[in-house]
Amino acid sequence: MILREAKISDAHAIQDLLIQLGYPTFDEQEVVNKIKIHQQPGYKILIADVDNKTVGFISFHWFDLMHWKGMLGRITSFCVHDLFRSKGVGQALLKETEAFFVKQGCIKIEVTSNQRRTKTHEFYLKAGYGEDSRRFVKMC
Repeated sequence: MILREAKISDAHAIQDLLIQLGYPTFDEQEVVNKIKIHQQPGYKILIADVDNKTVGFISFHWFDLMHWKGMLGRITSFCVHDLFRSKGVGQALLKETEAFFVKQGCIKIEVTSNQRRTKTHEFYLKAGYGEDSRRFVKMC
Protein backbone atom coordinates (compact mmCIF):
# COMPACT_ATOMS: atom_id res chain seq x y z
CA MET A 1 0.00 0.00 0.00
CA ILE A 2 1.20 3.48 -0.87
CA LEU A 3 -0.08 6.61 0.86
CA ARG A 4 0.34 9.88 -1.02
CA GLU A 5 -1.15 13.32 -1.49
CA ALA A 6 -4.07 13.61 -3.88
CA LYS A 7 -3.55 14.95 -7.38
CA ILE A 8 -6.08 16.36 -9.84
CA SER A 9 -5.88 13.07 -11.75
CA ASP A 10 -7.40 11.34 -8.68
CA ALA A 11 -10.73 13.12 -9.15
CA HIS A 12 -12.56 10.20 -10.75
CA ALA A 13 -11.41 7.72 -8.09
CA ILE A 14 -12.38 10.10 -5.29
CA GLN A 15 -15.74 10.70 -6.98
CA ASP A 16 -16.36 6.93 -6.97
CA LEU A 17 -15.48 6.74 -3.28
CA LEU A 18 -17.76 9.68 -2.47
CA ILE A 19 -20.59 7.74 -4.13
CA GLN A 20 -19.83 4.77 -1.87
CA LEU A 21 -19.88 7.17 1.07
CA GLY A 22 -23.39 8.24 0.07
CA TYR A 23 -22.66 11.48 -1.80
CA PRO A 24 -23.55 10.78 -5.46
CA THR A 25 -24.19 14.39 -6.47
CA PHE A 26 -20.56 15.48 -7.03
CA ASP A 27 -19.51 15.52 -10.66
CA GLU A 28 -15.85 15.08 -11.56
CA GLN A 29 -15.21 18.82 -12.02
CA GLU A 30 -16.60 19.53 -8.55
CA VAL A 31 -14.21 16.94 -7.13
CA VAL A 32 -11.33 18.58 -9.05
CA ASN A 33 -12.29 21.87 -7.40
CA LYS A 34 -12.28 20.22 -3.97
CA ILE A 35 -8.82 18.75 -4.63
CA LYS A 36 -7.54 22.21 -5.58
CA ILE A 37 -8.89 23.64 -2.32
CA HIS A 38 -7.17 20.87 -0.39
CA GLN A 39 -3.85 21.72 -2.04
CA GLN A 40 -3.86 25.08 -0.25
CA PRO A 41 -2.14 25.64 3.12
CA GLY A 42 -4.09 24.18 6.01
CA TYR A 43 -5.76 21.46 3.92
CA LYS A 44 -4.78 18.04 2.65
CA ILE A 45 -6.15 14.89 1.01
CA LEU A 46 -4.26 11.63 1.35
CA ILE A 47 -4.85 8.74 -1.03
CA ALA A 48 -4.27 5.03 -0.41
CA ASP A 49 -3.23 3.02 -3.45
CA VAL A 50 -3.05 -0.78 -3.58
CA ASP A 51 -1.62 -2.33 -6.76
CA ASN A 52 -1.85 1.06 -8.53
CA LYS A 53 -5.57 1.35 -7.72
CA THR A 54 -6.95 4.06 -5.44
CA VAL A 55 -8.81 2.30 -2.64
CA GLY A 56 -9.26 5.05 -0.09
CA PHE A 57 -8.89 8.70 0.79
CA ILE A 58 -9.01 10.98 3.79
CA SER A 59 -9.44 14.75 3.68
CA PHE A 60 -8.59 17.02 6.58
CA HIS A 61 -7.59 20.46 7.71
CA TRP A 62 -6.08 22.07 10.78
CA PHE A 63 -6.56 25.44 12.38
CA ASP A 64 -6.17 27.50 15.52
CA LEU A 65 -9.00 28.03 17.99
CA MET A 66 -9.27 31.10 20.16
CA HIS A 67 -9.89 29.16 23.37
CA TRP A 68 -7.04 26.61 23.03
CA LYS A 69 -3.27 26.87 23.13
CA GLY A 70 -2.86 24.37 20.29
CA MET A 71 -4.30 23.58 16.91
CA LEU A 72 -7.36 21.48 16.13
CA GLY A 73 -7.16 18.83 13.42
CA ARG A 74 -10.44 17.98 11.71
CA ILE A 75 -11.07 14.99 9.46
CA THR A 76 -13.69 16.13 6.97
CA SER A 77 -14.17 13.07 4.76
CA PHE A 78 -12.85 9.53 4.89
CA CYS A 79 -13.70 6.51 2.76
CA VAL A 80 -12.17 3.14 1.99
CA HIS A 81 -13.51 1.17 -0.98
CA ASP A 82 -15.96 -1.43 0.27
CA LEU A 83 -13.82 -4.29 -1.12
CA PHE A 84 -10.83 -3.08 0.94
CA ARG A 85 -12.46 -2.41 4.30
CA SER A 86 -11.13 -4.22 7.38
CA LYS A 87 -7.78 -4.79 5.63
CA GLY A 88 -5.75 -2.04 7.31
CA VAL A 89 -6.26 0.67 4.68
CA GLY A 90 -8.35 2.89 6.95
CA GLN A 91 -6.00 2.37 9.87
CA ALA A 92 -3.02 3.37 7.73
CA LEU A 93 -4.73 6.53 6.45
CA LEU A 94 -5.85 7.48 9.96
CA LYS A 95 -2.41 6.91 11.53
CA GLU A 96 -0.70 8.95 8.82
CA THR A 97 -3.20 11.77 9.33
CA GLU A 98 -2.80 11.70 13.10
CA ALA A 99 0.99 11.85 12.81
CA PHE A 100 0.70 14.78 10.40
CA PHE A 101 -1.60 16.62 12.82
CA VAL A 102 0.88 16.16 15.67
CA LYS A 103 3.66 17.66 13.49
CA GLN A 104 1.39 20.67 12.86
CA GLY A 105 0.95 21.25 16.61
CA CYS A 106 -2.55 19.86 16.95
CA ILE A 107 -3.58 18.95 20.47
CA LYS A 108 -6.97 17.54 19.52
CA ILE A 109 -8.39 15.71 16.52
CA GLU A 110 -12.07 15.60 15.71
CA VAL A 111 -14.17 13.76 13.22
CA THR A 112 -17.91 13.63 12.71
CA SER A 113 -19.79 10.58 11.54
CA ASN A 114 -23.41 10.16 10.58
CA GLN A 115 -25.46 8.38 13.24
CA ARG A 116 -26.30 5.54 10.83
CA ARG A 117 -22.62 4.58 10.32
CA THR A 118 -22.32 2.26 13.31
CA LYS A 119 -19.37 0.29 11.90
CA THR A 120 -17.52 3.56 11.39
CA HIS A 121 -18.20 4.50 15.00
CA GLU A 122 -16.70 1.17 16.10
CA PHE A 123 -13.63 1.90 13.94
CA TYR A 124 -13.06 5.28 15.62
CA LEU A 125 -13.68 3.96 19.13
CA LYS A 126 -11.18 1.15 18.51
CA ALA A 127 -8.67 3.78 17.30
CA GLY A 128 -8.95 5.64 20.62
CA TYR A 129 -11.54 8.29 19.76
CA GLY A 130 -14.39 9.12 22.10
CA GLU A 131 -17.53 11.19 21.99
CA ASP A 132 -17.14 14.54 23.73
CA SER A 133 -19.47 17.18 22.30
CA ARG A 134 -22.83 17.62 20.70
CA ARG A 135 -22.94 19.10 17.26
CA PHE A 136 -25.64 21.50 16.18
CA VAL A 137 -26.14 22.35 12.52
CA LYS A 138 -28.29 24.73 10.56
CA MET A 139 -28.56 24.45 6.83
CA CYS A 140 -28.46 27.74 4.91
